[in-house]
Amino acid sequence: MRFRFPIVIIDEDFRSENTSGLGIRALADAIVKEGFEVLGVTNYGDLSQFAQQQSRASAFILSIDDEEFGAGSKGEVDSALKALRAFVSEIRFKNADIPIYLYGETRTSQHIPNDILRELHGFIHMFEETPEFLARHVIREAKSYLDSLAPPFFKALLDYADDGSYSWHCPGHSGGVAFLKSPVGQMYHQFYGENMLRADVCNAVEELGQLPDHNGAIGASERNAARIFNADHCFFVTNGTSTSNKMVWHHTVAPDDVVVVDRNCHKSILHSIIMCGAIPVFMTPTRNHYGIIGPIP
Repeated sequence: MRFRFPIVIIDEDFRSENTSGLGIRALADAIVKEGFEVLGVTNYGDLSQFAQQQSRASAFILSIDDEEFGAGSKGEVDSALKALRAFVSEIRFKNADIPIYLYGETRTSQHIPNDILRELHGFIHMFEETPEFLARHVIREAKSYLDSLAPPFFKALLDYADDGSYSWHCPGHSGGVAFLKSPVGQMYHQFYGENMLRADVCNAVEELGQLPDHNGAIGASERNAARIFNADHCFFVTNGTSTSNKMVWHHTVAPDDVVVVDRNCHKSILHSIIMCGAIPVFMTPTRNHYGIIGPIP
């Protein structure tokens, strides 16, 4: 499946007939010819607003003008650097990996502070390389970034759905084919879409790993989740939080153990008490003047 993540080019001369406009459009055309979408923006406005698009883009190319960063007055240079720093900082605050490029003359790059340069994937020197070469370079970094987004299980699921494999396991709709046999099924299929139905598989699919054995893509995803939460282990449960609570209780509570429980506990905790044969001591929680039950004092 091909996802829509355009390369965003921000250049006030994007549609101009001057040298800068011709150069940046040549680069944009070369990127499009390589099969990537380009979103060209001509109005700088508040650069931090463009940074909000980081979740929808595969890369940013920001054109900078030597008149602002080198040839202008100290006030103009300081203002331009402040806006550029805010733009880069806003993106990096939310996304540490998306490629960011500056586009401009070689002499302009000499005026960019190191703290900004460190956050960039590169500085594209105007007219020093062919547009085709630059396009391939930017696309390579954009693809590398996009390939890193999907966590292990989701990536394996995408590959499985794209592979065109027939479904000979549960669920019985066989990748959505069963819904195509009736008018209401057609409505269901069109509403949810083929991707969801082709990806609706059980844990018997070898390519995705085995949930009971914690191997394959499932095992890799569990280890990735444990890393994210800084835990020793993380195990996925398909039965919801209620069953998860019961699993924890069966692991830690033996028959006739005395347990201290919030009287306002979830019913899965009550089920666990009964199933484990524990002896509960119920604690009464506080209640504020709105009637909302809070913590135990």
